[in-house]
Amino acid sequence: MDWVTFERVVLAVAPDRQTLLMLGYVTVIVVFAVIEARKPGFSSDPARPNRWPTNFGIGLINLTLAVLTPVSSVAAAYWANRNGYGLLNNVSVPWWLAVALTVFGRSFAGYALHFIMHKTPVLWRIHRVHHSDTHLDVSTALRSHPAEVCMLVLVTASVAAALGMDPAVLAAYELVEAGVHVATHANFRISQELDRVLRLIFVTPNMHSLHHSAWHRETDSNYGTVFSLWDRLFGTYAAAPRGGYDAMQIGLKEIRDERAHGFLWQLKSPALDFRADRKNDAAG
Repeated sequence: MDWVTFERVVLAVAPDRQTLLMLGYVTVIVVFAVIEARKPGFSSDPARPNRWPTNFGIGLINLTLAVLTPVSSVAAAYWANRNGYGLLNNVSVPWWLAVALTVFGRSFAGYALHFIMHKTPVLWRIHRVHHSDTHLDVSTALRSHPAEVCMLVLVTASVAAALGMDPAVLAAYELVEAGVHVATHANFRISQELDRVLRLIFVTPNMHSLHHSAWHRETDSNYGTVFSLWDRLFGTYAAAPRGGYDAMQIGLKEIRDERAHGFLWQLKSPALDFRADRKNDAAG
């Protein structure tokens, strides 16, 4: 199959991207739920009856938004391609360079937005819903405030159109990233030997679990989703938790009571200010 044929095949199913993404996403969640149940990385009580209704409830809202919204990064790239907008649609480049710019451009956009959400108080209020989960498993991958999902869509769609990303390659990347997002939140660990090799290029479950540490300095590290490149390049990479994985506390120190598991409370929590608590944590 040549490159032109590959693009036609992918674009032929692009209108049903949401359906394909949802089916693939649910399948990956089920697979990793089985894996983490057989050999969990963190032995602490997962408290599923308390956590899962909130996590899957928020996830259902987000999946509904993904299906109903007419805006997406792939749709924006497809529109730009059809109308001749964006850098890559106006500059002649080899196909392999278009692929690389699409993949790494989208990857960097996700990294940059994630970093900004941690560093901007108003955006951190939205993003901390994801971090306030007190255990790490596949359900955590679904736990992002709907406002964050909308913001991610708008940012990635804008970047896709401005750069003129290849829609077929972008569609494939989005599917891969969705699967990796579940894998890196699942409660399992790979061997140190394999982890050491994989994290030279990719984000691993071991690497991303550190990002969910309750210690502020560890929370503000390892922002990448698929590639570890950006964390290494911009100095946000962290190798391992200070006290080891078994001693690491997941979540936020300032939210460890029933609020962390409250569905309605989490949805309204961006309106609440925790900056003072976060500053105290940073000093700890």
